[in-house]
Amino acid sequence: MISTSLKAFRLARGLSQLQLARKVGLSRQSLCGLESGRVVPGTDVALRLALVLGCRIESLFFLNNSPEPLEATMAVPPSALELTGPRVSLAEINGQWIAHPIDPRRNESFSQAADGLVIPWPRRRGRARTVRIEALGDLETVRRRLVVMGCAPALGMLAARLGQEPAGIHISWVQGSSMAALEALGRGEVHVAGLHLCDEATHEFNLPFVRRALPGRAMLFVNFASWEQGIIVRPGNPLGIRGVEDLVHHKIRLIQREPGAGANKLLEQALRAKRVSLAAVRGSGSVALGHMEVAQAIAMGAADAGIAIRSAAAAFGLGFIPLAVERFDLVIPRTLATDPRVERLIDTLGSRTFRRELDTVGGYITHESGHQVGETRSR
Repeated sequence: MISTSLKAFRLARGLSQLQLARKVGLSRQSLCGLESGRVVPGTDVALRLALVLGCRIESLFFLNNSPEPLEATMAVPPSALELTGPRVSLAEINGQWIAHPIDPRRNESFSQAADGLVIPWPRRRGRARTVRIEALGDLETVRRRLVVMGCAPALGMLAARLGQEPAGIHISWVQGSSMAALEALGRGEVHVAGLHLCDEATHEFNLPFVRRALPGRAMLFVNFASWEQGIIVRPGNPLGIRGVEDLVHHKIRLIQREPGAGANKLLEQALRAKRVSLAAVRGSGSVALGHMEVAQAIAMGAADAGIAIRSAAAAFGLGFIPLAVERFDLVIPRTLATDPRVERLIDTLGSRTFRRELDTVGGYITHESGHQVGETRSR
């Protein structure tokens, strides 16, 4: 089928249908048929149109080779599409297409090209997660992509470094809280999940949560880095915040994190240790979708304090009160241990080049980066 951008070029030149038709020796009705795509132009007519409009023929008329829509499983409930819109990134996991919405509320969304669009849009309400996708990119490239979900901002650095290599490994970094990443891994919506969850009873990181959420599943735990997490405050700490017990002061507006964030668990545990109820802390009325958004809100004066990592505070020149050193691990299904993409990811993570770069960001501890720090076994 022939598609055309004739009308767009005509309007850009400020011409009416009648004016353009007269310039190229056509009737207005014939031009209308060409613009609608109902009529295929002859070579002489196409040449005259291109000459008058100052463009190439292939810019005016082209074959529409749009592939058939593909079916994919949405990684979020369909109701969430009303907030995120139709743009999605795609991944093939266990032979199934998975669609992750590109959330326009995140700053980085506008630097990310979509792999496809959910169609039709807006879609009808319902519980089914299966949607039809109009692909926008090369699906063979998408098939080779590794999808990692987690909240560490430096995951973006790792993805960029791997993509720059001559035989680049393409990683799609999906931002999400630790619990959201763990749940997505369990549903088969990501290849790798990033976690920083400390079990209050055992003080062990990440393994207890995976054992409970994914019983009988064989997983490897590879350390990304450790980091300091604590209270980010305005420059100079004008409200004199010294610890979590001070957050109950009625003047202090604490920006909340999304449900399932490791920051929330750390805050709850720290408050319990001080015998302070979480309900006593006054929220700022907004929710941050990651560490950098916490720092950004405080820097803009929208909140007085929030829980995030030291590197986020440093990026915005804010104060930082440490609460804990946490281990951020990548949880990888053992079935992917010999996958060349995973092997290259682990090699890069443990490389001197990447660790040196991460050290300069501040707040990261990289001596175990790329090392296996645990595993769970299948039954």
